[in-house]
Amino acid sequence: MGKKKVAKRSKVKPFIKVVNYAHLLPTRYVLELENLKGAVTNDTFKEPTQREESKKAIKKAFEERYAKGSNRWFFSKLRF
Repeated sequence: MGKKKVAKRSKVKPFIKVVNYAHLLPTRYVLELENLKGAVTNDTFKEPTQREESKKAIKKAFEERYAKGSNRWFFSKLRF
């Protein structure tokens, strides 16, 4: 593939959602979220501009992680 096609397919579209931690199930996979915890707070959901800024920060972090090749399972399609 050419560089343009690789760049297009490597894009990540993040979203932000409020989740109740009691409803999450533990798995064998671990994702390091230390740098993302500062990007999203309770105040993020009050204004759309803050939400967009946090989405951009998350997108940058995920694209860097994808480029490094770490957590390959996180970026693969679900099989069902």
